[in-house]
Amino acid sequence: MYVRYHVPKNEMPPMGAPFSKSSVTRDDRCMNCGRCKDACIYSVHERSATDPRVMAEPKSYLCKNCLRCIEECPQRALSVELSKSYLELGGGLWTPQRVVTIWNEAWTGKIPVFGAGYRGMFSGTGYDSMWTDMSEIVRPTRDGIHGREFISTSIDLGKRVDYLEFDAAGRLTTKMPNFVEIPIPMILDLTRLDLTTQARKGLMQAAKALGTLFIAPAEGELPNGRNGSMVPVFGAGSTAAKFEPKPKMVEVEYSADWASDLKALKERFGGVPVGIRVQAKAGIEKLAVELASSEADIIHILYDEQGRESEGRLAKDSLLSVNRAIATASLRERVSIIAGGGLAAAEHVPKSLLCGADAITMERALKVALGCHACAECKKESCTMDQNGITSDWSKWRAVNLVGAWRDQMLEIMGAMGVREARRLRGESGRAIFYEETEKDAFANINGGA
Repeated sequence: MYVRYHVPKNEMPPMGAPFSKSSVTRDDRCMNCGRCKDACIYSVHERSATDPRVMAEPKSYLCKNCLRCIEECPQRALSVELSKSYLELGGGLWTPQRVVTIWNEAWTGKIPVFGAGYRGMFSGTGYDSMWTDMSEIVRPTRDGIHGREFISTSIDLGKRVDYLEFDAAGRLTTKMPNFVEIPIPMILDLTRLDLTTQARKGLMQAAKALGTLFIAPAEGELPNGRNGSMVPVFGAGSTAAKFEPKPKMVEVEYSADWASDLKALKERFGGVPVGIRVQAKAGIEKLAVELASSEADIIHILYDEQGRESEGRLAKDSLLSVNRAIATASLRERVSIIAGGGLAAAEHVPKSLLCGADAITMERALKVALGCHACAECKKESCTMDQNGITSDWSKWRAVNLVGAWRDQMLEIMGAMGVREARRLRGESGRAIFYEETEKDAFANINGGA
């Protein structure tokens, strides 16, 4: 019987005291009338458990900054401001808002609620300068991700065929390539994450629970062996490294000898899709066309965690250019593209696909889900993330909740776009609106064509 794909979620609160984005203060003008309690639907304000005649200290970590309590307070005894610890979070692309959002998504698995005053990410750099075409959101039958609509987030990784050929008897003669199907376009990549054994074990379990893949070094130290969800990464020239059992997919680091490494892995794992991991840099388009022309099934392009190539070009512009180059060479169906790095919000997943990726890898977002503050420069000596306290079960559910929340948001975006299959998002840049182009169309004539 067909079963609709579902992400099982399990609320997993943070270790230690919950983080407070807002600092809610009640001063001595309070007369304990309780109007703030009646006004707040998030339970920030409650009466004292020991003396119900007085109000307890506000639970700032529950505040959504709606300011309803301030409006209702007759004594003007309440104030709300952003906490100092919140303002010190993150760096660059990883804004405080995004870090806290990931923490909350990993806690509850729910689509985030920002409350009043959210100004959104409606312009900026990279994916923040993209808007998705939400024209379908006004349809009368639009009833959300939990209604009548069926939206598939499944994608395929590997080569495809442009057409099928049959003999006179109607038998298929086209040699069908092997590919890997996963139910979500999100893969967990552990290769660039500095995590403890228990944290890594939990992420492995999360990948299995989600039905997706996780990527890790073939020769790395892995807890409790390997499971069928693992994609081993072989270093350049080390394709003979021991690995059992046979994986669904493998990757090899790009080097000058990539062609011989690719051939060796093809022979060793016969039929398994093989990907080439390559660092994004100037000239990536030419290299992508060369790889697509070979026997490589997948190109895994790695950006830094600010979403840029090594020379600074944004991942959005890089992916658009790579996709265009491969399509122009009539090779787009011969290779899949995985993009990793600089994915800090749920909306970045469908936007990456619109720019040309078949799938994305989650990296720093996973570490943030486990308590990382995403500092611009990691300060291990003063880091408040307690890796030693992480258990595999806690790590697993924090990751599952995060992916579940991101998928729900992806379903909402696809539903509003009128797109029913994630496969159809790939390279559909015409379904996106780019801030730079819109600004040019709106103001070019005013600025004399500049």
